[in-house]
Amino acid sequence: MVVRAVAHGIFQDKVQELDITLPADPPNHPFADHNELLVIGAPVYAGRIPGLALRRLKNLRGSQTPVVAITVYGNRAYDDALLELCDHCKNQGFNVIGAGAFIGKHSFSSLDHPIAHDRPDEKDIRLAETFGGQIRHLLQTIESIDQLKNPQVPGRRPYKQEMKPSGAAGKTDPKLCLHCGQCILHCPAQTIHMSGGNPVTDPDNCIWCAACVQHCPTGARKITQPKINEIAERLHETCRTRREPEWFLAAE
Repeated sequence: MVVRAVAHGIFQDKVQELDITLPADPPNHPFADHNELLVIGAPVYAGRIPGLALRRLKNLRGSQTPVVAITVYGNRAYDDALLELCDHCKNQGFNVIGAGAFIGKHSFSSLDHPIAHDRPDEKDIRLAETFGGQIRHLLQTIESIDQLKNPQVPGRRPYKQEMKPSGAAGKTDPKLCLHCGQCILHCPAQTIHMSGGNPVTDPDNCIWCAACVQHCPTGARKITQPKINEIAERLHETCRTRREPEWFLAAE
Protein backbone atom coordinates (compact mmCIF):
# COMPACT_ATOMS: atom_id res chain seq x y z
CA MET A 1 0.00 0.00 0.00
CA VAL A 2 2.75 2.46 0.93
CA VAL A 3 4.90 1.82 -2.13
CA ARG A 4 1.82 2.06 -4.34
CA ALA A 5 0.87 5.40 -2.75
CA VAL A 6 4.38 6.84 -3.21
CA ALA A 7 4.39 5.71 -6.83
CA HIS A 8 0.96 7.25 -7.35
CA GLY A 9 2.24 10.55 -5.96
CA ILE A 10 5.08 10.51 -8.47
CA PHE A 11 3.51 9.07 -11.59
CA GLN A 12 -0.23 9.46 -10.97
CA ASP A 13 -1.66 6.48 -12.90
CA LYS A 14 1.36 5.66 -15.10
CA VAL A 15 2.70 2.82 -12.95
CA GLN A 16 3.87 -0.70 -13.74
CA GLU A 17 3.84 -2.88 -10.61
CA LEU A 18 6.27 -5.76 -9.99
CA ASP A 19 5.76 -8.02 -6.97
CA ILE A 20 8.77 -10.20 -6.14
CA THR A 21 7.56 -11.31 -2.71
CA LEU A 22 7.31 -14.93 -3.84
CA PRO A 23 9.95 -16.94 -5.72
CA ALA A 24 7.29 -17.85 -8.28
CA ASP A 25 7.03 -14.16 -9.23
CA PRO A 26 10.39 -13.16 -10.75
CA PRO A 27 10.53 -9.65 -12.22
CA ASN A 28 9.54 -9.61 -15.88
CA HIS A 29 11.53 -6.39 -16.36
CA PRO A 30 14.81 -7.03 -14.46
CA PHE A 31 16.86 -4.24 -16.04
CA ALA A 32 15.93 -0.56 -15.81
CA ASP A 33 17.63 2.10 -17.90
CA HIS A 34 18.44 5.74 -17.17
CA ASN A 35 15.07 6.98 -18.46
CA GLU A 36 13.00 5.00 -15.96
CA LEU A 37 12.31 5.55 -12.28
CA LEU A 38 11.71 2.81 -9.73
CA VAL A 39 10.12 2.82 -6.30
CA ILE A 40 11.53 -0.16 -4.40
CA GLY A 41 9.97 -1.24 -1.12
CA ALA A 42 11.10 -3.79 1.47
CA PRO A 43 10.05 -4.80 5.00
CA VAL A 44 12.15 -4.25 8.11
CA TYR A 45 12.93 -7.20 10.38
CA ALA A 46 14.64 -6.26 13.67
CA GLY A 47 16.16 -3.15 12.11
CA ARG A 48 17.50 -4.83 8.96
CA ILE A 49 16.29 -5.71 5.48
CA PRO A 50 15.70 -9.49 5.56
CA GLY A 51 18.26 -11.44 3.59
CA LEU A 52 15.53 -13.15 1.59
CA ALA A 53 14.28 -9.77 0.35
CA LEU A 54 17.79 -8.65 -0.63
CA ARG A 55 18.35 -11.85 -2.58
CA ARG A 56 15.14 -11.27 -4.51
CA LEU A 57 16.05 -7.64 -5.13
CA LYS A 58 19.34 -8.71 -6.70
CA ASN A 59 17.27 -9.68 -9.73
CA LEU A 60 16.68 -5.95 -10.34
CA ARG A 61 19.53 -4.02 -11.94
CA GLY A 62 19.87 -0.43 -13.09
CA SER A 63 22.12 1.80 -15.15
CA GLN A 64 22.26 4.87 -12.91
CA THR A 65 18.48 4.53 -12.91
CA PRO A 66 16.81 6.88 -10.40
CA VAL A 67 15.19 5.01 -7.53
CA VAL A 68 13.17 5.81 -4.43
CA ALA A 69 13.90 3.38 -1.58
CA ILE A 70 11.08 2.61 0.87
CA THR A 71 11.15 0.57 4.06
CA VAL A 72 8.11 -0.39 6.14
CA TYR A 73 8.51 -1.26 9.81
CA GLY A 74 6.23 -2.15 12.71
CA ASN A 75 6.35 1.06 14.79
CA ARG A 76 9.46 0.14 16.81
CA ALA A 77 12.41 1.47 14.79
CA TYR A 78 13.95 0.99 11.38
CA ASP A 79 17.54 1.20 12.70
CA ASP A 80 19.94 0.46 9.78
CA ALA A 81 17.35 -0.89 7.34
CA LEU A 82 16.82 2.22 5.21
CA LEU A 83 20.57 2.79 4.89
CA GLU A 84 21.00 -0.87 3.98
CA LEU A 85 18.34 -0.67 1.27
CA CYS A 86 19.88 2.50 -0.17
CA ASP A 87 23.33 0.87 -0.21
CA HIS A 88 21.89 -2.20 -1.92
CA CYS A 89 20.21 -0.06 -4.59
CA LYS A 90 23.46 1.78 -5.30
CA ASN A 91 25.36 -1.51 -5.55
CA GLN A 92 22.79 -2.70 -8.10
CA GLY A 93 23.41 0.32 -10.34
CA PHE A 94 20.63 2.62 -9.15
CA ASN A 95 20.85 6.31 -8.27
CA VAL A 96 18.94 6.93 -5.02
CA ILE A 97 17.05 10.22 -5.23
CA GLY A 98 14.68 9.68 -2.30
CA ALA A 99 14.22 7.37 0.66
CA GLY A 100 11.47 6.88 3.20
CA ALA A 101 10.60 4.82 6.28
CA PHE A 102 6.90 4.16 6.79
CA ILE A 103 4.92 2.22 9.37
CA GLY A 104 2.90 -0.93 8.80
CA LYS A 105 1.28 -3.62 10.91
CA HIS A 106 3.92 -5.51 12.85
CA SER A 107 4.35 -9.17 11.92
CA PHE A 108 3.70 -10.21 15.52
CA SER A 109 0.61 -8.04 15.93
CA SER A 110 -2.56 -9.79 17.04
CA LEU A 111 -5.93 -8.88 18.52
CA ASP A 112 -4.55 -9.73 21.96
CA HIS A 113 -1.34 -7.76 21.46
CA PRO A 114 -1.86 -5.18 18.71
CA ILE A 115 1.28 -3.51 17.39
CA ALA A 116 0.54 -0.82 14.78
CA HIS A 117 -2.40 -3.09 13.99
CA ASP A 118 -4.20 -0.63 11.66
CA ARG A 119 -1.18 0.83 9.92
CA PRO A 120 -0.72 2.06 7.30
CA ASP A 121 -3.85 4.13 7.82
CA GLU A 122 -5.38 6.94 5.76
CA LYS A 123 -2.91 9.47 7.16
CA ASP A 124 0.04 7.24 6.23
CA ILE A 125 -1.24 6.88 2.68
CA ARG A 126 -1.74 10.64 2.33
CA LEU A 127 1.81 11.24 3.55
CA ALA A 128 3.15 8.62 1.16
CA GLU A 129 1.43 10.40 -1.72
CA THR A 130 2.81 13.72 -0.45
CA PHE A 131 6.32 12.27 -0.47
CA GLY A 132 5.74 11.04 -4.01
CA GLY A 133 4.58 14.51 -4.99
CA GLN A 134 7.82 15.98 -3.63
CA ILE A 135 9.80 13.52 -5.73
CA ARG A 136 7.79 14.56 -8.79
CA HIS A 137 8.45 18.25 -8.05
CA LEU A 138 12.16 17.55 -7.61
CA LEU A 139 12.34 15.85 -11.00
CA GLN A 140 10.49 18.75 -12.63
CA THR A 141 12.88 21.37 -11.27
CA ILE A 142 16.28 19.89 -12.18
CA GLU A 143 18.00 19.65 -15.52
CA SER A 144 19.66 16.30 -14.87
CA ILE A 145 19.49 13.50 -12.32
CA ASP A 146 23.29 13.52 -12.32
CA GLN A 147 23.36 16.85 -10.46
CA LEU A 148 21.65 15.34 -7.41
CA LYS A 149 23.47 14.03 -4.35
CA ASN A 150 22.07 10.93 -2.68
CA PRO A 151 19.95 11.68 0.39
CA GLN A 152 21.56 11.30 3.82
CA VAL A 153 19.59 8.67 5.72
CA PRO A 154 19.92 7.43 9.32
CA GLY A 155 21.79 4.24 10.09
CA ARG A 156 25.27 2.95 10.73
CA ARG A 157 27.80 0.77 8.98
CA PRO A 158 28.48 -1.99 9.73
CA TYR A 159 24.80 -2.70 10.11
CA LYS A 160 23.40 -4.24 13.27
CA GLN A 161 23.36 -8.02 13.46
CA GLU A 162 20.69 -9.64 11.32
CA MET A 163 17.99 -11.70 13.00
CA LYS A 164 18.49 -15.38 12.20
CA PRO A 165 15.88 -18.17 12.17
CA SER A 166 15.92 -19.95 15.52
CA GLY A 167 13.77 -23.01 14.96
CA ALA A 168 10.46 -21.30 15.75
CA ALA A 169 7.62 -21.34 13.25
CA GLY A 170 3.89 -21.01 12.89
CA LYS A 171 1.71 -24.01 13.62
CA THR A 172 -1.71 -25.13 12.42
CA ASP A 173 -4.72 -26.04 14.53
CA PRO A 174 -6.12 -29.06 12.61
CA LYS A 175 -9.59 -28.45 14.06
CA LEU A 176 -9.78 -25.05 12.35
CA CYS A 177 -7.81 -25.77 9.18
CA LEU A 178 -9.77 -25.83 5.90
CA HIS A 179 -6.80 -27.23 3.95
CA CYS A 180 -7.22 -24.30 1.55
CA GLY A 181 -3.49 -23.87 1.02
CA GLN A 182 -3.45 -20.10 1.56
CA CYS A 183 -0.60 -20.40 4.05
CA ILE A 184 1.49 -22.29 1.49
CA LEU A 185 0.59 -19.86 -1.28
CA HIS A 186 1.59 -16.74 0.69
CA CYS A 187 4.76 -17.99 2.39
CA PRO A 188 7.64 -15.97 0.85
CA ALA A 189 10.22 -18.43 2.17
CA GLN A 190 8.27 -21.43 0.80
CA THR A 191 8.75 -23.31 4.06
CA ILE A 192 5.21 -24.77 4.38
CA HIS A 193 4.11 -28.03 2.81
CA MET A 194 1.28 -30.49 3.24
CA SER A 195 1.97 -33.60 5.31
CA GLY A 196 -0.77 -36.01 6.18
CA GLY A 197 -3.31 -33.52 4.89
CA ASN A 198 -2.14 -30.72 7.19
CA PRO A 199 0.23 -27.76 6.65
CA VAL A 200 3.64 -28.32 8.24
CA THR A 201 6.38 -25.66 8.48
CA ASP A 202 10.13 -26.17 8.25
CA PRO A 203 11.20 -24.21 11.36
CA ASP A 204 14.81 -23.82 10.25
CA ASN A 205 13.79 -21.66 7.30
CA CYS A 206 10.82 -19.75 8.73
CA ILE A 207 11.56 -16.00 8.72
CA TRP A 208 8.74 -15.07 11.16
CA CYS A 209 6.98 -12.84 8.65
CA ALA A 210 3.62 -14.27 9.80
CA ALA A 211 2.19 -14.06 6.26
CA CYS A 212 0.66 -17.49 6.82
CA VAL A 213 -1.09 -16.23 9.98
CA GLN A 214 -2.36 -13.08 8.30
CA HIS A 215 -3.78 -14.93 5.28
CA CYS A 216 -5.38 -17.85 7.13
CA PRO A 217 -9.16 -17.42 6.71
CA THR A 218 -10.10 -19.30 9.89
CA GLY A 219 -7.34 -18.36 12.32
CA ALA A 220 -5.95 -21.89 12.23
CA ARG A 221 -2.38 -20.63 11.78
CA LYS A 222 -0.74 -19.24 14.91
CA ILE A 223 2.71 -18.46 16.25
CA THR A 224 2.67 -20.01 19.71
CA GLN A 225 6.35 -20.15 20.66
CA PRO A 226 6.98 -18.48 24.05
CA LYS A 227 9.91 -16.44 22.73
CA ILE A 228 7.83 -14.81 19.99
CA ASN A 229 4.90 -14.28 22.31
CA GLU A 230 7.23 -12.57 24.80
CA ILE A 231 8.51 -10.27 22.06
CA ALA A 232 4.95 -9.49 20.97
CA GLU A 233 3.89 -8.65 24.51
CA ARG A 234 6.92 -6.41 25.03
CA LEU A 235 6.42 -4.57 21.75
CA HIS A 236 2.72 -4.15 22.51
CA GLU A 237 3.67 -2.38 25.75
CA THR A 238 6.65 -0.34 24.53
CA CYS A 239 5.61 0.63 21.01
CA ARG A 240 2.21 2.18 21.64
CA THR A 241 3.32 5.73 20.85
CA ARG A 242 2.52 6.42 17.23
CA ARG A 243 5.58 6.88 15.07
CA GLU A 244 5.25 8.93 11.90
CA PRO A 245 6.81 8.36 8.46
CA GLU A 246 10.19 9.92 7.73
CA TRP A 247 11.59 10.65 4.32
CA PHE A 248 14.70 12.13 2.78
CA LEU A 249 15.24 13.81 -0.58
CA ALA A 250 18.32 14.12 -2.74
CA ALA A 251 19.96 17.54 -2.77
CA GLU A 252 21.49 19.53 -5.60
